[in-house]
Amino acid sequence: MYNVLLVDDEKYAVKGLAAGMDWEALGISVVLEAYDVGQAKELLSEREADIVILDIEMPGQSGLDLAEWLREQHPHAEVIFLTGHANFNYAQKALSMGAFRYLLKPVDHDRLSEIILQLLDKIRSERELQDYQSVYRKYYSLWESQKPLLVERFWQEVIQGRTAFLSGKLDAALRQYDIPLGSEDRLFPVLISIEQWQQDFGARDEEIMEYAIRKAAEELVLDGSPGIVVGERNGSGLILFYRADAGDAAVDNGVPLAEKCGAFIQSCNEYFHCRLSCYIGGEVGITGLEEAYQRLLEAERANVTRTNSVILPSTESKPATRPAPPPPLAEWGLLLDNGRRGELTEQLNRYFSRLEREELSVETLQAVYFGLAHLCLDSAVKKGVSLSEALDSREETMTLSPVKSLAALRQWCARLLEQYWTGTAVHGEPQQQSSIIAKIKEYAQQHPQEELGREQLASYVFLNPAYLSRLFRKETGQSLTEYVLEVKIGYARRLLEESNLKVGAVAEAIGYTHFSYFAKLFKKMTGMSPHEYRKKHRRLP
Repeated sequence: MYNVLLVDDEKYAVKGLAAGMDWEALGISVVLEAYDVGQAKELLSEREADIVILDIEMPGQSGLDLAEWLREQHPHAEVIFLTGHANFNYAQKALSMGAFRYLLKPVDHDRLSEIILQLLDKIRSERELQDYQSVYRKYYSLWESQKPLLVERFWQEVIQGRTAFLSGKLDAALRQYDIPLGSEDRLFPVLISIEQWQQDFGARDEEIMEYAIRKAAEELVLDGSPGIVVGERNGSGLILFYRADAGDAAVDNGVPLAEKCGAFIQSCNEYFHCRLSCYIGGEVGITGLEEAYQRLLEAERANVTRTNSVILPSTESKPATRPAPPPPLAEWGLLLDNGRRGELTEQLNRYFSRLEREELSVETLQAVYFGLAHLCLDSAVKKGVSLSEALDSREETMTLSPVKSLAALRQWCARLLEQYWTGTAVHGEPQQQSSIIAKIKEYAQQHPQEELGREQLASYVFLNPAYLSRLFRKETGQSLTEYVLEVKIGYARRLLEESNLKVGAVAEAIGYTHFSYFAKLFKKMTGMSPHEYRKKHRRLP
């Protein structure tokens, strides 16, 4: 239903129209009445009117003034002018302001009803068009916001071979997604292989870091060139350079692509706490992208010696290789069963050192991975010990991430064995702190003046920092940071008791350059300020 506003300074004219028309039959539910322009504006400030029927000649402001105001404040309101004079200038002015009709008084009610019906048809048509445009804009906006994801999904299906393009279909798909390529144009793929996280991230944190790495690749490797970075395979990515014409895709903006990839790798080492490699493929057509991608994956799978590098599989010749020595699993098993920890560690170190001099294949690393895992699991199951943490809650056993490089496998083996020794000690003789924890404590006690972060301590015992933190808390009941602070404050207490050093010099002696921070930590640990402690516990005469 619609609303109409009648405006005329002649009150009886307004009442006559209001009572003389069958408004309900026309589809009008509300009829508003006003006797001057001011009153009309006041009514319109409270509710909308779809049609305004107004007299042109009124004292003060005229109907033309009201129509001018309506055009600015209520542009959707339709206007029908009434006048008692057949003035051509009035008619010209009224029609120029967008009035639907210009009628002379007295108004024939049947004629006015006919005009109102025509006007309502116009209003309905315009509103249907507006609704359509509104829905179209809504879904177009949604399409535009989702298009980057749809484009990425399109390329994922191409490289995974899930899309078969018939004649003409490829060009249609490229146009649909606004990809600036034709079916005969070329691509230049670069595989990003995330090899090792240098911090212990949860699954959600890894997803965030992987996304950040892909965005960094857009900025540092694509570097404004037409293309996209496609997320693929456990967080790795594939950079696609769009090549509308054949050319040297290894150079963009005057900078060799290998150089850009090298800078990208360094940035990821520094800011995203990971090691990764970039495998640069050759120029290829869209329909050949799946095969080119598989070649890059094969190069990644076969590479177990070079990490954190830029690799060009198409130009690097494979040297003649000889089989690497198989792991002596039988000897390792005997040492494991007999609890000969030192000998097993020494044998593993010698074996890995030998592998570093060999041309390796992924099969060699898999043999070590599965062989040692089987030995430890078999022995642990007999003793009722779970090694789930060593095999990692992030499903390393499914992704085989430890066999992506020799360094990653070596670190994983050390972690697996450490948990094995720790777990089996609980079920055998009374548990003693592992030699690793003993080494950490000894090192901290001998270097209280150094800034001992977990990375420094972890590198001292060749372990992952996050794993060392968990192991230390598990075996000692306190965090690594708490223990280091305890050692430092203990050394500071001895200096305050036994030396003439100023309190500021004592702070510097344990690695704190800010006295106020040292004093705050000292009071938190001892309940007294350094000055109070010296006054109470000083041993010098």
